[in-house]
Amino acid sequence: MYPKIKRKATIELSVGTIVIIVLAMTMLILGFVLVKNIFSGATSSVKQLDDNIRKEITRLFTQEDKDIIVWLGSEHTAKIKQGTDFFGVAMGARTPDGSEASRDRLQYKLTFDEQSTNSCIKVLGKKQTEALFKTRLNQFNSFDEYEGSDLYALIELTIPKGTAICSQKVLIDVIDKENNRLVGGSFFKIDIMKSGLF
Repeated sequence: MYPKIKRKATIELSVGTIVIIVLAMTMLILGFVLVKNIFSGATSSVKQLDDNIRKEITRLFTQEDKDIIVWLGSEHTAKIKQGTDFFGVAMGARTPDGSEASRDRLQYKLTFDEQSTNSCIKVLGKKQTEALFKTRLNQFNSFDEYEGSDLYALIELTIPKGTAICSQKVLIDVIDKENNRLVGGSFFKIDIMKSGLF
């Protein structure tokens, strides 16, 4: 028979072990959440052009002193998982002279940068890469909303399940139809990623 002291020590060891396991699991979960937040950054999808997004784009016009803004953070990259039915990229433009805008005064065109070596065009082919975009490519589109001298658009994509992992740079050109002059250009990238735990 064991003395009473050894039984008590065994119970205390078991409670200590359980506490350590619970703490370890908590730290592991917090680590996963941190990694998810780091990798998702400012690349989240925009469902609609609400007041907050319009205000943020307007703020960026002033802060960055640009006439075209893509709302994707400093890396200009949308990280999209395979099997995503809807992904929206918000963009804004403003009239260079600060005059009133109309829906059709400024228009934007999306084209692919075909120079990069490991692009979706090379992996998927041009037709299949174009099919990822709900927004029309290679022709001028009207903006969705406007207010004062600022215009806003939502670029829409769909990434079906089984789409190969790849990256594609998309060029944006904005033209002022009133005088048929180019306002400027910008870009964003899409990174198609494996659909995983996060």
